[in-house]
Amino acid sequence: MLLFTPGPVAVCKEVALAQTKEMITHRGKEFQTLYKNLCEKIKKMVDATSVHVITGSGTAAIEANIQNALGKDGVALVLSNGAFGDKLASHSKVYYRTIFHRFNNAQGIDLKVAKPYIDQAIEQGAQLLCMTHHETSPGILNKITEVCSYAKEKGLLTLIDGTSAFPAYKFSHIHDKVDFYSWASQKAAACPPGIAVISLSEDALRAIDSSPVRCNYLNLKEYIKKQKENFETPTTPAISLLWALEKSLELIEKEGLDNFVAKHKKYADYVKKEIKKMGFELVVSEEFSSNTVVAFYTKKNKELNALLQTKYNVKLGGGHADWKETTLRFCVMGDVDLEKIKYGLESLKKAKEELGL
Repeated sequence: MLLFTPGPVAVCKEVALAQTKEMITHRGKEFQTLYKNLCEKIKKMVDATSVHVITGSGTAAIEANIQNALGKDGVALVLSNGAFGDKLASHSKVYYRTIFHRFNNAQGIDLKVAKPYIDQAIEQGAQLLCMTHHETSPGILNKITEVCSYAKEKGLLTLIDGTSAFPAYKFSHIHDKVDFYSWASQKAAACPPGIAVISLSEDALRAIDSSPVRCNYLNLKEYIKKQKENFETPTTPAISLLWALEKSLELIEKEGLDNFVAKHKKYADYVKKEIKKMGFELVVSEEFSSNTVVAFYTKKNKELNALLQTKYNVKLGGGHADWKETTLRFCVMGDVDLEKIKYGLESLKKAKEELGL
């Protein structure tokens, strides 16, 4: 099955085979070397002060970042334009008084949109801004640099969910003014699911140090402590998946991160152009459009996706959240190339004609 889904994505043979190495103990020099090299490589890629890898989905990293960010009486502002921004809010509400704003109709978030809500939230005692880098449900790339830069100027901590963003988009803690960032293995990094990565700024580390302990497994104080002691993790990690992530990052490094990012933009631009030629309407405006997820409106979306799978061996991402019943998503993450994308698009065109759409 050719996967053009928002995750899990197709994994290349080199990454898949990396998981088959002979098992090692997570309390030994070989693991310490693996884990240190992995964290240091990511740290350099995103200009972070500290990087930690958690065995779990992207949700685990999001929850770890949020619950370790503020003190007992913390107040957080969450700006959302889709299902995953909504999920950020659901995490935040467990721990803090949360000011929540939802933008509808695939509205991208830039400083013009966010500024009045940030100013108002500060007056209400907010200390933390949370939002998604890339809202996966319709494929919106939010303008985190300008939003977070303003929030930091106003004294807020900034927390960004990059689950389906990095490394298909360049990201820098220093340039983008982000304190807490996270992403997941099964998206743009083209790995099997099960690994979540957290990266932190100096301000984030100070915030973690002064926050209370709210749980054991996702207690970032313990991750920081174990890394300082001997570059180990507090609990047993998914070692095989760490090898897979190591191989994936090695391949990205070989290709060049700039080239990797440019490739995703090239693929997404091609998909958008061809989908519009078929008469479909794109969900997201060009200003906020994605390099990884292309959502388009269609009638009979479920029937169309089912026909693609049974007859053409092609699987698109289903509609999600506000767009569940009216859209499909053609995604260009994972082990895909132009030849596979062209086959997927040609299959979509044929299936559309067969259903009379």
